[in-house]
Amino acid sequence: MTATTSRSRAEEHVPTPIDVYLRRQSQLTAVERFAGHTPGPREGPATERWWQDRLPATPPGPGQQYGFRVDLDACTGCKACVSACHSLNGLSPDESWRSVGALRGGGASSTTLASVRTVTTACHHCVEPACLQGCPANAYEKDPVTGIVRHLDDSCIGCSYCTLTCPYEVPQFHADLGIVRKCDMCADRLAAGEAPACVQACPTGAITIDVVDVAALVTETRTAGAVLVPGAPTSELTVPSTRYVSASPLPADLVADDRSSVQPAHGHTPLAVMLVLTQVAVGAFTLDAVAVRDLSGPARSAAALVALGTALLALGASILHLGRPRLAWRALLGLSHSWLSREILAFSLFAGMATAWSTALAFDQAQPLQGALAAGAVGAPCNGCA
Repeated sequence: MTATTSRSRAEEHVPTPIDVYLRRQSQLTAVERFAGHTPGPREGPATERWWQDRLPATPPGPGQQYGFRVDLDACTGCKACVSACHSLNGLSPDESWRSVGALRGGGASSTTLASVRTVTTACHHCVEPACLQGCPANAYEKDPVTGIVRHLDDSCIGCSYCTLTCPYEVPQFHADLGIVRKCDMCADRLAAGEAPACVQACPTGAITIDVVDVAALVTETRTAGAVLVPGAPTSELTVPSTRYVSASPLPADLVADDRSSVQPAHGHTPLAVMLVLTQVAVGAFTLDAVAVRDLSGPARSAAALVALGTALLALGASILHLGRPRLAWRALLGLSHSWLSREILAFSLFAGMATAWSTALAFDQAQPLQGALAAGAVGAPCNGCA
């Protein structure tokens, strides 16, 4: 009985492979454990940056700004960056400020091997951001020190114009909030010396923050055909600050996996109504000013009032397109840079001139004012769309 018990105890203490691995791990020094996770000498850019922090040592100086740097050789497409961004920023289930896609291509000739590259992307915090230039409500700002392009939620009217002007389709409309939102490079974390969520979560260090020389970036971008990755819009449009690097050149025939997928955007029914009715109203006033001068007073006044009602209905419908209609007045704040603001001003002038013209007809005062009012009512919307 004693021999059997001793044999059982001996069998219970036979080390398993896990015991062996744990024992070996406890014997490694910190340097040995770190060295065991570093890439090999032939793995390219990841090796060159492994010994550096994921954040620059100093903040941007004059003529510089922050920018994402993505090592395509290190990115595995695990989407840890997407999950971290979503969690830290408290995004909605169907909302994402960072995405991971895939490029496929190569193999077109005997000298090019077929390849698949995963690409993580977010806002590129462009030197010349199209979202900022197009926003009629001044709901964007570019930090003069860091170069980060931030969206000001409190100023946004939800017109979604920035989603159309951005060539990379970065801003996203949030239907429940009635505003657009996007990545801000975790500016608050950077200000406190912490890495952005995506940078900190990346297990391979594929995403880092660099300090970019703006003048050098503009010069490099202005070269013909400069793009972030094959298939992306030309970088000349906005001068994005993101840098995608790889140890080997990327095949020029790489294409995105989702290039043929159709993703319907949210509806623009009020805008469609506005565009149709506005053209009807402009046409009616043009006809009134040019071709129906011989109509009797009451008939002509009725026609003008119908045209005016159509115009006012059109402009009212356009306000319903906004996510935050109560802030519609802010659409005129961007007159210095936004064509949408100028178009809104032109149509507002059209409404005012059309109202004055219809009122003059109703009180039989159209003849002395006909030239100026008719020209204003017909010409204002044309100038706005020019």
